[in-house]
Amino acid sequence: MRICHIGLNHKTAPVELRERLAVPANDIITILQDCIADPSIREASLLSTCNRVEMTVVTHDPDAAIATIHQWFATTAGMDLDLVTKHLYAHTAEAAIRHLFSVASGLDSLVLGEPQILGQVKLSYEQALAAGTAGHVLHRLFQSTFAAAKRARSETNIGRQSVNISSCAVELARHIFGDLAGKTVLLIGAGEMAELAARHLRGNGCSDILVANRTLQNAETLASEFNGHALTMEELPNYLDGVDIILSSTGATTFVLLPNSIETAMKKRRGRPMFLVDIAVPRDIDPRIADIDAVYLYDIDDLQQVVQGNVENREHEAELAHKILAEEEASFLVWLKSLESVPLIRAIQMQMEQQRSEELSKALRYMKEFDPNQIEAVERFSKALMKRYMHPTLRTLKSLPDDMEGDLLMGAATRLFDLELPKKRHLHAVNEQQVKS
Repeated sequence: MRICHIGLNHKTAPVELRERLAVPANDIITILQDCIADPSIREASLLSTCNRVEMTVVTHDPDAAIATIHQWFATTAGMDLDLVTKHLYAHTAEAAIRHLFSVASGLDSLVLGEPQILGQVKLSYEQALAAGTAGHVLHRLFQSTFAAAKRARSETNIGRQSVNISSCAVELARHIFGDLAGKTVLLIGAGEMAELAARHLRGNGCSDILVANRTLQNAETLASEFNGHALTMEELPNYLDGVDIILSSTGATTFVLLPNSIETAMKKRRGRPMFLVDIAVPRDIDPRIADIDAVYLYDIDDLQQVVQGNVENREHEAELAHKILAEEEASFLVWLKSLESVPLIRAIQMQMEQQRSEELSKALRYMKEFDPNQIEAVERFSKALMKRYMHPTLRTLKSLPDDMEGDLLMGAATRLFDLELPKKRHLHAVNEQQVKS
């Protein structure tokens, strides 16, 4: 049994590919259920954010499972397999666990230490539970992941005074305008990213904040927090000429801003610059808008240059966080290896009990004059002797290292006790109590 983690992120794939693979939340359950219909995959979860699309699977055949997931990426992107595969990474065993821990802790994010990713990882787990594709192994893996992320954030400064994508967008706006005081801002979308952006912009002196959203009530709720004005999406063209900064972060699957509307607005602005940041994936703003004079358009990948300047002073904290994650990883691997040895331990226990019972039956033929108390004493003695004899072996099998040595010890025990175990086992359904027994 192996855990595999397959995907791509902002480091390996451009936004043009990531937006092809962005998965609507309503589709995730069906995708996961289709995934475990493949015989090589026992459990599965899917994480889809603006910066990454990743599958975590439990499998007895890593090569087959990885090939299946690669094909899913290619089919979803509508591209040749070879073109997509060069952007993908595939981690197995320890590397898969390490990567998931790093992702949940914000150590693999575009903005080092950003806190939103942990909530997104928790959501991916909840979706797997809803789909019925998270079994015993993924359940324990995610619980360990959340514990590791909590330790990394509470025992280091990785999450303190952390920047986020919205704050980076504001910093980029300051490079364009210098002083943001008196600038008018339009937020397209009323979600968490828009709220964070509004706080940063107001903190930097922006006076007027407009919020446009498909659901007007959501726009009104956010706008009221900042004494702003709520708009419907249909009203957008009427306000564009008075806007200096636009930050868009909707869940739309098509562009919400097109070149003609911005061209019309820029004619009315008479050369005054307009700054646009598109942090949505798929993108909200047509990239052709960047060709319009005095328009500065940036997407989420462009923010990496700003982020890099904030990384150096947190590298030390990241090193400390990685050490904490390594401790949590080692703990999880001990549990995982013990789970893998459960069928072998149970088989040895059953074999030894059968042999003990057979030998006791033979011995009782010579104990016809023994009374029931004496016979019971002999049986207790046989059980105690068996347990004492088997204790070192079973203790070792319960704490096998997750490496070649562990595999060799399991193979040796199987051979020494003359056991034949099934090559494929649905270990994810094994009760954890069996490991401790």
